[in-house]
Amino acid sequence: MPVNAFPSPDDSLLARQAREGSSAAFGTLVHHYHGRVFAFLLTLTRHRQDAEDLTQETFLRAWNKLHHYDPALPLLPWLFTLARRQSIRALRKSRPLPAELDFPPEPEPANPAPWLWEVAKRELSTDAYSALWLHYREELPLKEVAGILGKREGAVKVLLHRARKSLAESLRGRTRDSDPSEPHRTPP
Repeated sequence: MPVNAFPSPDDSLLARQAREGSSAAFGTLVHHYHGRVFAFLLTLTRHRQDAEDLTQETFLRAWNKLHHYDPALPLLPWLFTLARRQSIRALRKSRPLPAELDFPPEPEPANPAPWLWEVAKRELSTDAYSALWLHYREELPLKEVAGILGKREGAVKVLLHRARKSLAESLRGRTRDSDPSEPHRTPP
């Protein structure tokens, strides 16, 4: 789903109405963006229940912080920023689950190549994975990804470059290891 560089007229109008106290306008925004915020949080938490809880907390925080939002700017990057901050707060408070309770998430049906996202999640840092997700899956421009991650645009470019390079190396290694036509090399 591409994201426009500018907010849609409906988003701007709904955001203004919500800032003035219209819960119906805010409800429309929640309905429109709930799935995307949830999907982003699922990539960060890897647990459906945690992502659901954090999605609710994100929209509650958005309602309470609407006076900080500028309706002239796109709403989705602001929501992703709030969601990321909520996930960081939750991570700081949480304790790791026992391994037997730590189930991987079900792949999202609309997610192309879900295995690739799983490899990326295992191989990359949280920031690198978030940058990839926001830029390639959500199709956000680098400037917005930088704002969400709290980094400079140049730093995000470097992060993306290194993430792509790391994934390519990891995938090449996996292909070579699983290719029966490659001779088996024993370490020295």
